Amino acid sequence: MADQEPTGDAQGEPQVSGRHQEEQRHSRFEVPVVVALVAMVVAVAIGAVILMRVAGPLYGLLFPIDLPVPRGSQEIEHVKPQKGPEYWIYHTSLSGLEVAGFYEKEGGSCRYTPVPPGGSESTLGPRSVALCTGKKSHAGLGVAWEVYIGEGYSEAEGPTVFRLYKYSSEVK
Repeated sequence: MADQEPTGDAQGEPQVSGRHQEEQRHSRFEVPVVVALVAMVVAVAIGAVILMRVAGPLYGLLFPIDLPVPRGSQEIEHVKPQKGPEYWIYHTSLSGLEVAGFYEKEGGSCRYTPVPPGGSESTLGPRSVALCTGKKSHAGLGVAWEVYIGEGYSEAEGPTVFRLYKYSSEVK
């Protein structure tokens, strides 16, 4: 008689054993509504904090920021080293000053190399024209870029060649 079966009383209602009543009482544990609401608010707040930390890098992986490159430029080389900045080498038929002007229009600032005595003719060989730097940001993520511009290369090589470096940065 370890487990008693319910038996009826005189009015026809089943009677439940004492052990069975205790099991029902423990299985009906109720959480107060206020405690449940506070727990939900805390869970949403923790989720929002995690999302804020993950959303920016995830967005950057899905939609990377494109670096500015003048139209008509052709990529010669793309290097993504394990350490150091990623960079691209391009050549274009534009002059070095036109390329530098493009990067200034993109929000960069350029330091120009003085023209050597004798002019900037290609007979002098390849020479540095300018170093341009700038930043670009989108949705809290940003990149800094740096461009070294040279001209005076052969028609097959350019005549203008530029190297574009990409540096990651956080926008504050």
